[in-house]
Amino acid sequence: FAPIGYVTFDRVGRIEEINFEAIRLLDRSRRQLVGLTFAICVAAENVDRFLVHLSECRSSKGPVLTELRLRRMNGETFPVLLSSTATSALMKDGARLYQTAIIDLTQRKRSEQALREKEAELELIVTQTPFMLTRCSRDLRYRYVSRAYAKMVGQRPEQLAGKSIAEILGPEGMAAIRPYIERVLCGETVSYEMLVPFKEAGAHYLSAAYVPDKNERGEIVGWFASMSDISERKRAEEKIAEAARQQASLYRLAQSWQNAKSLDDVYAAALDAITSALHTDRASILLYDGEQVMRFVAWRGLSAKYRKAVEGHSPWKPGTKNPQPVCISDVNHAELPKSLKAVTRAEEIRGAAFIPLVIEGKLAGKFMMYHRVPHLFTDAELDFAMTIARQLAQAIEHEKDQEALRERERELARELQDQKQLQKISSQLITQQKIETIYTQILEATATLLRSDCCSMQMVLPKTGELLLLAQKGFVPGSANGWQRITRNGGTSCAEAFRRGERVIVPDLQRCRFVKENDLILYRKSGIRSVQSTPLFSRAGELVGMISNHWRNVHEPSKRELRLLDVLARQAADLIESKRADDEVRESEARMRATVEQATAGVARSDVDGRIIFANQKLCEMLGYTESELIGKTIGDVTHPDDSKENIGLFRQLIRDGKPFEMEKRYVRKDGSILWGHVSVSPARDATGKITSAVAVAVDVTARKEAEAELQRSNELLERRVRERTRELRKTNAQLESEIQRRKGLEGEILSVSDREQQRLGQELHDGLCQHLTAVAFMTRSIALRLRDHRVIDAADIEKVAELVNTAAVDTRNLSRALHRVDVDAAGLIVALQDLVDREIWRTPCRLEVKPSFQINDDAAAAHLYRIAREAVINANKHAKARQIVVRLERVRKEMMLRVIDDGVGFPKDLNPQQGLGFHIMNYRAQLIAGRLEIDSPQTGGTRVSCYWPVDGPRSRKSPNGDQSAAGMRKYSNSRVFPSDSTLQHLAPQGAANA
Repeated sequence: FAPIGYVTFDRVGRIEEINFEAIRLLDRSRRQLVGLTFAICVAAENVDRFLVHLSECRSSKGPVLTELRLRRMNGETFPVLLSSTATSALMKDGARLYQTAIIDLTQRKRSEQALREKEAELELIVTQTPFMLTRCSRDLRYRYVSRAYAKMVGQRPEQLAGKSIAEILGPEGMAAIRPYIERVLCGETVSYEMLVPFKEAGAHYLSAAYVPDKNERGEIVGWFASMSDISERKRAEEKIAEAARQQASLYRLAQSWQNAKSLDDVYAAALDAITSALHTDRASILLYDGEQVMRFVAWRGLSAKYRKAVEGHSPWKPGTKNPQPVCISDVNHAELPKSLKAVTRAEEIRGAAFIPLVIEGKLAGKFMMYHRVPHLFTDAELDFAMTIARQLAQAIEHEKDQEALRERERELARELQDQKQLQKISSQLITQQKIETIYTQILEATATLLRSDCCSMQMVLPKTGELLLLAQKGFVPGSANGWQRITRNGGTSCAEAFRRGERVIVPDLQRCRFVKENDLILYRKSGIRSVQSTPLFSRAGELVGMISNHWRNVHEPSKRELRLLDVLARQAADLIESKRADDEVRESEARMRATVEQATAGVARSDVDGRIIFANQKLCEMLGYTESELIGKTIGDVTHPDDSKENIGLFRQLIRDGKPFEMEKRYVRKDGSILWGHVSVSPARDATGKITSAVAVAVDVTARKEAEAELQRSNELLERRVRERTRELRKTNAQLESEIQRRKGLEGEILSVSDREQQRLGQELHDGLCQHLTAVAFMTRSIALRLRDHRVIDAADIEKVAELVNTAAVDTRNLSRALHRVDVDAAGLIVALQDLVDREIWRTPCRLEVKPSFQINDDAAAAHLYRIAREAVINANKHAKARQIVVRLERVRKEMMLRVIDDGVGFPKDLNPQQGLGFHIMNYRAQLIAGRLEIDSPQTGGTRVSCYWPVDGPRSRKSPNGDQSAAGMRKYSNSRVFPSDSTLQHLAPQGAANA
């Protein structure tokens, strides 16, 4: 029965269901259509389009839309839109069906034709309508503007055509609409309502819609804009919105006041309404106090300095009837006192309004609103402000009534609680046996009833006429010590009450005349500002004690509180009277006390809380206190903090279990010095066996403790010195053993070197010089024979002999240089190495290469390097079978390098050159100059001996006896003299560095 035709067909297009509207459109009966292929109802020219539609239905997950023409029984065709959605048939095992809506487009097509016919007419209408239309190009120029738009900007349509939009709108206007232009040029249809500023026409509220302008190829070449000026409507809407905001603010204000629990909540809600509805971030509420001075009770955004300066100022006099609002549009032009104007300017206030608050027909205060710039207050703002003022006045009056009612309820509740508290205290006092606990409970009840910060309870000592402090609560630790005993002539409130025999109340101690300066200092130290003292009278009318309450602020207790205090005072008096009776019982102990006073050890007695209640003269002398000063102090007061915890723990165990204890502890004397004491403590029991106190006997052992401490320090010092000496001896012994082992190894190496050098020297003398001299001998013998036989001497033969002799001399000189060279220093290292490689005794040619980066400044290092090079060159000549030997000096990164390279046979892989004696000697020399030695055989053949040492100069390690070896050798420069026998003998026991 739907007004739109619906048909359901399966995957092949067979009709499964059809509604009445579809039957009407197709002009066939239901029987004819159900089961029939829907393609029969499609116009012949659109059958292919329907088949495509059916195919898309099978593959699409969403609706499929196709526009085509259907054919009725009479052959008439009509346009429709098919909208098919896939569904499942519940009656056919979930078979896939397509529910299709058939929307008749006949009327729409006719409308489209009519629309086209009206386009020309519309063009004519557009030019005459006040609705504004423009057509703009992509380069932001006008192509077409309607007359209404041209009129708004103050020009004619033909003047605007082709002009730049920026020229008409200006920079601000272009910046406002540019985001919408960018979106429409991207193909998006956009609309907006906003305030658009024009360069010359001013700002206008516009409601605009932008539609892309496309050419025949679908390219966006600009946009169409339709606009209407809604400035008037916006102003009306703003007024309506403002009224709505005000109404909402009033509603929220009423809701907040209903939920308010105090006047502060009322003030806060009013300030919220004022700041939100009247568009100001600062406001305040002031009310008359008891002195008829307007004072701030709530504010927003005002400094303390400003509030202090303007407090009390009011444009109306107290009692003014029917006061009216007072507005200041600009403070700079207002008639205000100069001081008030200066403060207002400093607070950055330029505009302000005074709104009166009237309660019961009388001026009760005002609320104010402030603006940072000059502001002209409108009638609507003032009307709304007066409305808030009336409601605020009513809310204040109502809340004050409610507060009075709540206060009365609280008062009744307090009285009930007080009565319960008094009953509870009475019950506890009846059942409580421990007098000290009773004192504490009375003080706690007194502090609660009078809401005081501190309180104290005292007892009259009949013999001395003094007030003795029994208990106190709430005082700063140590501050109540000065009131342990109060004389009748004292300058405190309790002394004054003691003299008068009646209650004394001091609301402010700073203004009290009878309080003496010393006592006032104690009050200040304790932070006490006000006090009351109530005498306690026995049932016989005798003054037996005092209860005092102290407050940290100026305070005066109420009559109700004092009535409750009197009830407690009667109970406290009974307790103190009982306390006196107990004191009389204690007098029986006076004889024992006299005996104790004569004892040579300190004796004290304390209650179960550790408070000293008796001390003999010896203990007073030991601790430096008088008896009156010591009594009332606790164990912790005279015990060193480091021993206090253990002492208190043992004391509590004694009170709990009755187990005596002994300990050695440190006392803190009155002058702050330390006294060591050996203390023995035992419990004291009453007639029932209950522990009521403890007796302690203390013996001064300070001298013994000091002697023990001095002995301990001496022992510790001795042990420390022994440990330090032992460590030094162990370290020295380890170094000595290491040196002995090293020297033994070096002695063996020296002997081996000596043997090898002797063997090499003998071989060189035999193979070289000896053979040479033999040849000279033969030639000389030959010359002698010729001279004898023929008496003929050939001069050439003589010259030959001379040449051979010179050659022998050269060989001898080279041999002597090889034997000993001690004159190498840093400056002569390169010359010495050059001399080494230039010797004729080498079988293999040698040469020296020195890089410009090479440098050395240490003479000892130069001597070691020369000997390393000499050893390497000798080894290469003997074993390398090389064609040449190169000695190279250069810098490698942060190190200097000496390298001896040959191109000989190298050494086999299974041979470790580091096991040889020569390597040990060269390596030892390298270590002496803080360097390292490396020997390797490159893959290309040959051997490299490399020595590396730091660039900043080697720090040569002194070899053992290094200084002695230098002293035992003679310096040689160009001399050919050999070392003396004594020198050679001296060389034997030296280290490898001097071998």
